[in-house]
Amino acid sequence: AFPLFPKCKDIPSRNKQQICFQLEMAQHIYASLKVYELQTKSALNDTVFVKLKVDSAGNTTWAGLEIAAETAKILPEFDSILKMSLNDLPKLEPAIKRDIPVSTEFTLPIVLKN
Repeated sequence: AFPLFPKCKDIPSRNKQQICFQLEMAQHIYASLKVYELQTKSALNDTVFVKLKVDSAGNTTWAGLEIAAETAKILPEFDSILKMSLNDLPKLEPAIKRDIPVSTEFTLPIVLKN
């Protein structure tokens, strides 16, 4: 089973639980980014990939960021903002494999467009 936010764990279908997890994570990241007014002087249309790890205790940690060099130049503080947004994440239910909590890594795509 996929890691879960507390509000997703009562959903009976695993597919719907996974969708709930992805939506909750995306909404949390979006809300964190919305607080900052990221401004650019040039056009930006890129997708960055945030790598996150949820350990067997349900704690979420930063595992990396795939970002184009040009985008990193335009938004040098972007990775710091994303890292800070993880501090506000609630503790998750860890992924389950054979009824045992396990660590898992996943990649969340974020589309940047202005």
